[in-house]
Amino acid sequence: MKTAAERIRRLGELFDEALDLDPVAREQLLARCRAEDPSLADELARLIERDLSLLDSQPRTPLGLVSAGLDARDSDTLQPGKQFGVYRLEQEIGQGGMGRVFRATRSGPDFTQEVAIKFVRRDLVHPALLRRFSTERAILAALDHPGISRLIDASTTPEGTPYVVMEFVRGQAIDGWADARLLGLDERLALFRKVLAAVAHAHRNLVVHRDIKASNVLVTDDGEIKLLDFGIAKPLGRLGDISATQTMDRFLTPSSAAPEQLAGGPITVACDIHALGMLLYELLAGRLPFGFANMTPGEIEHAIRQVPPPPMAGRVLDSDLALAQARGFHHVRELREALRGDLEHIVQRCLRKLPTERYGTIDQLDHDIDCVLRQQPIRERQSDRWYRWRKFVARHRVASALSAVLLLTVLVAVAAILRQNVAITHERDRAQRAVGLLKNAFAAANPTQVAGANVTARAVLEAARPSLETTFDTQPDVYAELAGTLAEVELAVGLSPQAAELAERARQAAAKAGFDAARTGALLILEARARISAGDYAEAEERLTRAAALGLEQTPEWQLAMGQLCHHRSLREQALAHLEQAVRDTRGRPPSDDIANLARLQLANALRSSERSQEALALFDQTLAWQSAGLQPDHPRLTLIRMYRLDALRRVRGAKATVPEARQVVEEADRIYGKNSIAAATARMSLGISLLEAGERGEGAQVFRESLTAWRSAVGNDHQNTLRSAFNLAQILTDLGGNDAEAEALYREILQRGEAKAEETRAPLVFWRSHYAQFLLKRQRAGDALRLLLEPDNLTRLPDSHSSHRSAFLAALKAASSAAGCDAPAPRADIASYCTTAADLVKSSAVSAPGTESDNLP
Repeated sequence: MKTAAERIRRLGELFDEALDLDPVAREQLLARCRAEDPSLADELARLIERDLSLLDSQPRTPLGLVSAGLDARDSDTLQPGKQFGVYRLEQEIGQGGMGRVFRATRSGPDFTQEVAIKFVRRDLVHPALLRRFSTERAILAALDHPGISRLIDASTTPEGTPYVVMEFVRGQAIDGWADARLLGLDERLALFRKVLAAVAHAHRNLVVHRDIKASNVLVTDDGEIKLLDFGIAKPLGRLGDISATQTMDRFLTPSSAAPEQLAGGPITVACDIHALGMLLYELLAGRLPFGFANMTPGEIEHAIRQVPPPPMAGRVLDSDLALAQARGFHHVRELREALRGDLEHIVQRCLRKLPTERYGTIDQLDHDIDCVLRQQPIRERQSDRWYRWRKFVARHRVASALSAVLLLTVLVAVAAILRQNVAITHERDRAQRAVGLLKNAFAAANPTQVAGANVTARAVLEAARPSLETTFDTQPDVYAELAGTLAEVELAVGLSPQAAELAERARQAAAKAGFDAARTGALLILEARARISAGDYAEAEERLTRAAALGLEQTPEWQLAMGQLCHHRSLREQALAHLEQAVRDTRGRPPSDDIANLARLQLANALRSSERSQEALALFDQTLAWQSAGLQPDHPRLTLIRMYRLDALRRVRGAKATVPEARQVVEEADRIYGKNSIAAATARMSLGISLLEAGERGEGAQVFRESLTAWRSAVGNDHQNTLRSAFNLAQILTDLGGNDAEAEALYREILQRGEAKAEETRAPLVFWRSHYAQFLLKRQRAGDALRLLLEPDNLTRLPDSHSSHRSAFLAALKAASSAAGCDAPAPRADIASYCTTAADLVKSSAVSAPGTESDNLP
């Protein structure tokens, strides 16, 4: 039986000890005391409660007076402007459990360095804290890694307060940095791997951090991480005794601590693995597994030690649309889906309650994240199901046994039903497999996805349409899905009118099947893109207006399509604004994403058309680097980017410098896509232009012949790109001379085929006729030129043509009138009527209405 004096002395010791503990550790101290002496524990609890209630009233106990005196001395000593050796304090930037941190400057004869200085709090200076501070200095000195805050110096103040000088890091907590830059999941994983590299370095030096959390991981403006605050780190052997790995003094952040830390167990690398799992959970899902802010210390400990963390997808709320969009998704459900599977497995393995069931090393965790980024299987994926099942049974033994009996009963009953329905199920599965095969075939035919698929794509498209139409009435949902995919492929291979028609049919089927606004609007945008490519701008604008009314105006797909429309209408500033927005909105998407690629390509083309070729070339180079980092070296997209980059390269660096690059692109296009593909035709056009400007006119004409052959094979003789390629070749041959028969045959062909085309060819036909007339004039055939220019069909098209086309027409008309003798007092009878019409047109200088861009050589 203790005497009253002994009880008071023991109570004072326990109270002093409790004051130095965090809330969780304090509750454990009370529990141990209650087991030994319940009445003493009750008195201790009352003292602690009384102390907490008087925190704001500043009680003047002897201990309080001493503490206040020490604080006052600290306040006087540690002030901005105070000099410690070569260091001058500038600003207090933080306080922690062990001390205060100041931003300071170190001045020398030729330099000034910004540093961070950490001082031990005067009121906590005792042997144990000094040993811990000494340990921190030793730990920092042993670690040399760009991702870990570097130790610069260590000393003591004149009053005997130890301090360490560390590099000053200007940065933002990792979660805030990622959110501010709208990083996608892959970009967040790549950033997290930098944290893993820093922690792995510490582990290789036998150091466990013990307090990894978002606020201790800063990211600089250039995207480099810095791991801070090794103040509670533990050496695992090299810097101290192995017994130090036991959690004796519980310095930790409860919400990020591992279960064994809260239980006072051994400190191993598994503690950091658990903390990294918490950090990764927060970085991906936007919040921690549990709502720690609303929990008591005891509830926090119970959650971490006993409650399995909920799946990340379960912590994403229906109202978290902004959070999903900040990670590059259009809908919350897309983010939830992305957080499932391998990512969930990785995080859950980090957060398992037993250290032995987590990743054994940082390298193992990093390997699995690398596999996710490369879309490869992660390690031991199959063990996850067994782990979850074993844990469930262990928690619910009785319920599991009853469930097993019930399941057996249900299985016996269901067996009879299955036998009756097996035939129906078999037929349904066959139908689903057939649909899957069709969809995969359409996707595989897309030449932007698979090398050398261009010829096969056209064959698939031609064969698929009749079979697809049979499902329009019977299976509108199937039709809408497959037709949308097929329309994308048709648009990619240059069949714009067919793609527009099929996208419209897909939209009608979607309405019939009851698709939601998002899916219907996506088909409207796809149709608009196809109509823009076909030159049907009014219809494209109408589709985009309807898509905007469905709430899709802020999507990158809508912004891209509107940017394309404005670009084709020569509304350059508006086009740039929409396309820049589309690029920003797709920043988190991978290089394999079609919209992300198209947005960058269209923006570069718009910059080039706005005489900003230097900026266009820079964007092409950035896109090429972005794709090279995420795609295989021989991926077809890389060739496409290099091909579209050629024109900007020629404008910035000149034709001669571009020719070697253009030759390489032609070889790649032939190898990957085939010599008679759209890519090969486009690449040859760029090479031909560079050769012409470099003075290699004969070779340039031959390359244009090869380009025309490829266009004919890839998209047919009547396609706009084929006709424009033929026109360009005719001009080249006209300028070269000696190829009159070939040039005239090309002029006649493009006019004949162009007249049979849709309304989008109205403006080019006026322009093409004007150049054909100039050809005839050079060959002394003024009468033919005059009759060609004044054909009724040409005069009908003239008012709707571009102003530059009308100017070319009037110039050719004046020259033809003069050369044909219309200026004579009495023109020849066969041309007299033409002369009268020409004079009237020249006199009135007809019409001015906006049209399309000039179709001559760039």
